[in-house]
Amino acid sequence: MNNQYLRPIVCAMLMAVSSILVAQNKDIDKGNEILSKAFQQTDMVKKNEMIQKAAELFTKGGLKREQNLIIGDKFLEVNDLVQATNYYNRCDKPEKADGLNRVANVYVEQAFGDEKNEAKLLNSAVKLYTKAGTLDEGAKAIGDKFFDRGEKFYPKALDYYFMAKDSSAAERVADTYIAQGGDDALKGVDVMKRIGSYASLKKAGDYLFKTNQFDRAYDCYTTGNISEGLRKTADKYNTMGKQEEAANIYVKIAENYMKTANTEAVEKLGKENVEAMNFSLASRIYDKAGNLALSNKYLAYHKFMELELDEAKELMRKSGEDGLAKAVDANMKYLDNIRYTVMNLNDYIQNQPYVGTEVDKETGMLKPLKTDEMILVDYYKGIKDAIVENVLSLSKNIIPISDPTLKKMLMKRFLRYPAVGKVLNPTTFAPVLNKNTAQVKDVYLK
Repeated sequence: MNNQYLRPIVCAMLMAVSSILVAQNKDIDKGNEILSKAFQQTDMVKKNEMIQKAAELFTKGGLKREQNLIIGDKFLEVNDLVQATNYYNRCDKPEKADGLNRVANVYVEQAFGDEKNEAKLLNSAVKLYTKAGTLDEGAKAIGDKFFDRGEKFYPKALDYYFMAKDSSAAERVADTYIAQGGDDALKGVDVMKRIGSYASLKKAGDYLFKTNQFDRAYDCYTTGNISEGLRKTADKYNTMGKQEEAANIYVKIAENYMKTANTEAVEKLGKENVEAMNFSLASRIYDKAGNLALSNKYLAYHKFMELELDEAKELMRKSGEDGLAKAVDANMKYLDNIRYTVMNLNDYIQNQPYVGTEVDKETGMLKPLKTDEMILVDYYKGIKDAIVENVLSLSKNIIPISDPTLKKMLMKRFLRYPAVGKVLNPTTFAPVLNKNTAQVKDVYLK
């Protein structure tokens, strides 16, 4: 078609569109005017009629999808949150989410100015945040407001941080508690445990370990399966004389290593315990690693140290240690005397009165409660000379043993008794005290 004929048609179409837009704009403007006047009405019937009229004009003006958002915003502007929510619920998904989120924000602001209705208002806010898909952000904001109120409100802040699944915010509360020390620090530990992540449990365990709360530290390390923490707790238990607890932890560590096929780490753990002459534990570790030969070998050593000599010799022979089994036979005279002495020492231990213990805050070691100290003193005062005599008997029967491996194991075994390391030289087992020079506290057996 020739341009000279096309041009008038295009112009006519543009004029028609322009006229429609002008008409629509007039409808929208009129709708806004009526809507504003509606919110000045005190008569609810009249108000609703005018809102309905405004809605019709918005629809006529091409805002059928937007009318609910416009009316909802007007209700929100005058803090009629129920009606604002109703209109936002009729909007398309993005506008609905935005509107409900804004209503929830207003509920939160109202809640923090109305202590009496705080819980109810916050509950309304949470429901709307949930519908809007903004619960994480909304709950975090509520938690922050409680946190800013101070320590009294930390528990409420935590509830909302956990609702928001915001571990870093919850950890901030825990860090604040821990920095305050004392009972507050334990609140912080509980928060870290509630978070339950590897990092939070390690942080809690490390704090407890540093403050000599080893049992609690162990609980955190176990929950988080933290091998590093378990290892240092086991080492500490060993130094405290809690060998059985330590052994169970070492075995757990070995199991963890085996789950990841880390046989090298298990072997290393086994060697470390062999070097420390923790043969029972070494045997259990090698058993976990599937090395039955070494497991039997170190079980034999453990049996010897416990003076279960027949079993020890049998295991030695099975492990190819015939020479060591013969050395046991060659030294039976001394070993029988030692077994007799052990019976005496064990009787003293079994008869020792119960005393409470506590962890020394400076050394991390177990010590008797101060209130029970005199009970021990009175008990050992009556048997001091007898214990010294038995310890000196150990010296007489261990020093002559010809095999250095057997002698070393026996010395290690008897140094478990505190009295032995004081009455005898810990390296040579030569006597350094006697009945006249030993004091009561020198003869404690545990």
